[in-house]
Amino acid sequence: MESSAPSASGKGRWRVAIVLLPRFTLLVPGCIVDALRLANRVEGREVYSWSVLALEPTVASSSHVVVNADRTVDDVAGLAPDVVIVCGGLEGHRHVDRRVIAWLRDLDVRGAILGAVSTGVWSLAQAGLLDGRRCAVHWDDIPSFSVRFPLVDVQREIFAQDGRRLTCSGGAAAIDMMLHLLRMQHGAALADDVAELLVLGRIRTGADKQRRFDDSREAGGRPLRRAIALMRDHVEPPLAIEAVAARLGMSTRRLARLFTQTFEMPPKRYYDLIRLHRARKLLDETDLPVSEVAMRCGYGSATQFSARFREIFGLPPGRLRREGVS
Repeated sequence: MESSAPSASGKGRWRVAIVLLPRFTLLVPGCIVDALRLANRVEGREVYSWSVLALEPTVASSSHVVVNADRTVDDVAGLAPDVVIVCGGLEGHRHVDRRVIAWLRDLDVRGAILGAVSTGVWSLAQAGLLDGRRCAVHWDDIPSFSVRFPLVDVQREIFAQDGRRLTCSGGAAAIDMMLHLLRMQHGAALADDVAELLVLGRIRTGADKQRRFDDSREAGGRPLRRAIALMRDHVEPPLAIEAVAARLGMSTRRLARLFTQTFEMPPKRYYDLIRLHRARKLLDETDLPVSEVAMRCGYGSATQFSARFREIFGLPPGRLRREGVS
């Protein structure tokens, strides 16, 4: 396995293909293109060129902004980029396309750097290109992604590099990933200059955590944020509310007051909603039996789980899965 991506030694121009999947996050391609554009500006020559691809001639982002693609994935003959970055967004698991997978596998044979942002990682994983590799996955997608792709070494970092694989959890972290790529290919000076032009206060490394309250430097952050983080990180088995309060160094009464004042519900009910939304995601994005989904979300009884699920979402879990309600 390669220890690093290819360097820019002896290379005049890197060709980058940006693949936008339906409902992609609009912020991401902007981060990618601006990093490349500014690299050209700093160098005073075209060290990067790029093209935008999609499944169809136009593609709508998750914010309903429509982008015109330079070409579709049916028109990639003769297109041999040095770097390809697959950009996903909402429901990215639904937009894994066999044409994209075939093209990614072909590019891998040719030695291209294969990247993905947000749910674009589902396409790389489905192609078998992340097996045994480190992969940055958005914290909200980790449970379902890990079930679907058990051979992938899932990371909670903002981005991860493993040989010619470069993956990013999503959002603003895409700019950090791109600065990492610039640094690898053209050195720290170029990456620093681009960061300055972007008015970026600090270049984050892949080791930075996705959520601020996962970082020890945020240990003194707001108790409510920390409580929610604990709940999300302990879905199965769930913590007792008393244990959550104890970890925060406060009384259960104070914790209950925080949740009631903010969400108009006690912490136990909020915790239950976190587990139910996790269950809905697992039902939608994996083939796990309903009974196992219940267990993975901290419910000892499938009957109790089904009743609570129907109460919140209006349908029993099995029916929601069959009808594909998102």
